Amino acid sequence: MAGTPQRRLRMAVASLRIGSDPERNLAHLLERINEASNVGAQLICFPEYCLNPVIEHWVNLDQPIAALRTACLEQRIWAVIGAESGDRKTRRNSILLIGPDGEIRERYDKIHLWRRERQFFCAGMAPARVIDIGVCRLGIVCCWDMAFANTVAALAAGGAELVLCPSRLVDAELDAEPLRALPLARAFENVLYFVLCDAVADDTLSESMICHPLGVRHRIAHTEGLLVADLDFNALADLRAYYSDAVNTTTEACRPG
Repeated sequence: MAGTPQRRLRMAVASLRIGSDPERNLAHLLERINEASNVGAQLICFPEYCLNPVIEHWVNLDQPIAALRTACLEQRIWAVIGAESGDRKTRRNSILLIGPDGEIRERYDKIHLWRRERQFFCAGMAPARVIDIGVCRLGIVCCWDMAFANTVAALAAGGAELVLCPSRLVDAELDAEPLRALPLARAFENVLYFVLCDAVADDTLSESMICHPLGVRHRIAHTEGLLVADLDFNALADLRAYYSDAVNTTTEACRPG
């Protein structure tokens, strides 16, 4: 429509093999932030546990997180980082949203912990919030959260147009097929963009994808790389209007003329 501001977001999804050395992991993340910035991305999403995937061992991540905040400030980019918060006794699996000003704009503590995680982490207590980043409104879930339809539906009801899901989908031999299907299902049923960013490892699904409500637009599997896509939120609004009309139509009794 003429005069309507264009709302487009160029985003990057980092498919990474995360090792056990936090310093080396940090170096890879910093490289990807620079790479994303060089291709004009405004936001980059990293996997769950992208600094320390060895969940049995607590590591103080204050310095790596400070370095990532500095990188976001220097490159003027948003970043979604899989980290953890708390201390040795009270640990939470946390996802951080860092702004282009280098500030931590949001921390989401994973609510639906996977089996082994419950031995080491406390579940998050607060539902994820919808964050306005200017060009769009986004929400964050984490890994197994995406199996719970109401979690994503609540974000959509709160105005989210984009949901990011950093993941480390372990034990995927049993349920790989439904795990592949869930991101598109969540995108379609809520009419939003849904992004899965999974870590590459021998014991994970190792697939990342950017889903539009009508299909998987970009996918990378079992390899490292950077997915880059332009998300069109004007077109998304049109699609929401289309489905809103369909959903809200009521059947009226036939009245012969």
